[in-house]
Amino acid sequence: MNKIKPPHSTAAWRCIWINLLMLGMVALFSILKLGAAEQTASITRILTSVFLLIGWIAAVRFLLLDTWGRIFWLLILMGALVVTPLVETAGTVLGLMMSAFFLFTRLYNPWRMVSPRRRAAGFGLGILALVVLLGSTGVWSTEAEGQTLNGLDKLGIWSLGSLIGFWFLSLFHLAVRMRLHFLRLRAKLAVSAFMIGFVPLVLVVVLGLLIFYSGLGGSRSVRASNILNSWQTLAAGGNDLAGAPFDTTFSWPEARPVLTDTTQYQIPAPKWVPRLSALLAANAEASASVDTTEFFLMDDQIWLMRWQNVGKQNTLTTAWLLNNRPLEHLSGLIKAGVEVTAVSALFGDGVISFDNDNTSDDAPFSGIKACYRDISGDSSYWNYWRTFGVSVFPAIRIFEDDLDSFNLILNLAVGWADLRTEFLEGDNNLNVVAVVMLSIVAFLFLTIEIFALFFGVRITEGFVTAVHSLHKGTRALAQGDLDTHIEIPNEDEFGDLADSFNEMTVAIRQGRDDALAKEALTQELATAREIQERLLPNTEPALKGFEVTGASIPSREVGGDYFDFIIQDNDCIGIAIGDVSGKGMPAALLMSNLQASLHGQVIHPSSVSEVVGLVNNLIVASTDPHMFATFFYGLLDTAAGTFTSTNAGHNPPLILRADGSLEELKAGGLLLGMLDGQDYKQETVSLDPGDVVVLYTDGITEAVGPGIDEDNVEAMFGEEALEEIVRSSSHLPAVGIKEAILDAVSRHTEGVAQSDDITLVVIRRQG
Repeated sequence: MNKIKPPHSTAAWRCIWINLLMLGMVALFSILKLGAAEQTASITRILTSVFLLIGWIAAVRFLLLDTWGRIFWLLILMGALVVTPLVETAGTVLGLMMSAFFLFTRLYNPWRMVSPRRRAAGFGLGILALVVLLGSTGVWSTEAEGQTLNGLDKLGIWSLGSLIGFWFLSLFHLAVRMRLHFLRLRAKLAVSAFMIGFVPLVLVVVLGLLIFYSGLGGSRSVRASNILNSWQTLAAGGNDLAGAPFDTTFSWPEARPVLTDTTQYQIPAPKWVPRLSALLAANAEASASVDTTEFFLMDDQIWLMRWQNVGKQNTLTTAWLLNNRPLEHLSGLIKAGVEVTAVSALFGDGVISFDNDNTSDDAPFSGIKACYRDISGDSSYWNYWRTFGVSVFPAIRIFEDDLDSFNLILNLAVGWADLRTEFLEGDNNLNVVAVVMLSIVAFLFLTIEIFALFFGVRITEGFVTAVHSLHKGTRALAQGDLDTHIEIPNEDEFGDLADSFNEMTVAIRQGRDDALAKEALTQELATAREIQERLLPNTEPALKGFEVTGASIPSREVGGDYFDFIIQDNDCIGIAIGDVSGKGMPAALLMSNLQASLHGQVIHPSSVSEVVGLVNNLIVASTDPHMFATFFYGLLDTAAGTFTSTNAGHNPPLILRADGSLEELKAGGLLLGMLDGQDYKQETVSLDPGDVVVLYTDGITEAVGPGIDEDNVEAMFGEEALEEIVRSSSHLPAVGIKEAILDAVSRHTEGVAQSDDITLVVIRRQG
């Protein structure tokens, strides 16, 4: 069924294609700009701005195809076009605000002008367009510091932001209104199953794995923090950590005796220790703190230091270096790689520097990595960190001639080998970062699930609406409303079913009209049959010494066979029989014409042959050349016992004599209606007591039995069978002979529809 395209359909789709073409050029030039020289990058930036501006103009043209106040909105957009490049600082922001006002007040009805198939294509291409637009935001990022953007660059940025808003809102409206009419039913069910069943399942599984993964990592990060705290506690209790696990230590102001042989781990005290002691003493006076054990970041190294008698003459300190050996020991305890870095590592390069007057403290902290196992063969695993938990621990540094407390990041990482062996260990505790990240992921998953549910509901709603329309139509049809019509916009099987239903109602209406016309025709034929039956003799004539009877059985409502008894005087009766070519109404009309012509001629004194000749001339003059009739007419003289007849091409009547001999009446001429001016012969026979004359049409001799081709002569009833029935029933009255012949023909054709009219006249002279 052809569907009329809505107004502006071609224009709307042309605007979208121009927009997408311009964005394709933007993507191409954005790629070419990477690594290009400064002059080439400037040309690329100019061309990108031009393409974005053309794309934005096409989008505006698209949105203005169906909107109110076109002149008002054109003035708004023209104002934004002027303000954006001319106003120095806030021009771009003001232009984007004006574009946003225009975009957020649209209904995006132009998308309804294009076909559902094109809307689906536009949805997919719109996602790519949004990716291209977001990826092209870095086109203007290589401007030299302090250099201002020119007017064309500002127009490019304005067009970029406007197009991002256009495609974002277009995708939202397309997603809300999309019903996928163009898809077939199986494809819709597949999409529904994918959106409702598969997508949520995958999201739940992935979310569960992330929770499990992050939970284990969080528990390990807590264990790592506890181990560092335990080292700090042991150091504060006076335990010497040299050798287990630390391999570098010093004492200040001088090396002191230790319980174990750890002199191999002793190094001279660094030069920054006196300054740190003085700062600690100053802070101790303010806080009344005497002893402390903390981690200190000094000279790009992390030291666990125990201070005693801070601020006094006998201040003592013992320090242990947190380098690769203790971190490898920590890594082995928690079965994960360890990296210690600054807070900025989460957002930058992991390097933190200090700004102070002491040149020994202004070196950046580059971080420390360690792993309990050899990872040289798994460098790809280690280079691409798979975070398995993050924790923080406090440290102290010198900042601007004072002590500053801050946090160091303890980042755990694992490779697939570690996960394979240790994945089921841990207490499933989440740290703060894992909780935040999982919340973001859960929100994204929830959004995706809502869209999946929305699409599933819309598709299901389409099914329900289509079924409801079909049900409503069938109910109306069952109640007799043949003018009911179902409108289903789907192009799937439901749409085909609605079209079939509408075609069916048209066919039913046509069938009803045909049935009414056929009923009227049947009534007319029944009336014609009643009229025809009145034209045929309805009683048997009472003749002295003779019995005359006849019958006619039409194969249809009306027939073309004819027989008649015409009383001329007390002793003479005309007996006629005829068979008109064809069947149905045309044959019946010719038969009535034949009967009228015969009755019109017998009232004039003429011989039998003359009567037949005159009837022939009348038939030729009043009928078409292809219509004709076989005819037999005879005059029975009951007083003389003679029968004078003329045969016009009809089946020769049979005369069965009382002695058993059989004769035929053949004298006559050409059948009626062929040629006018024909001379017909006549013959006269005497009928003795017991003689029987049988007049019949070919409907008797050519009657076909069941399962036999009518062209097979041997299968027909035949003249021999007729003669046999006449012989066997000749002792019966005329009516008995007639019934015997009709019964024999009926038995022969049992189970087969009558193919031709059957007419029979029997004359018998009484003994």
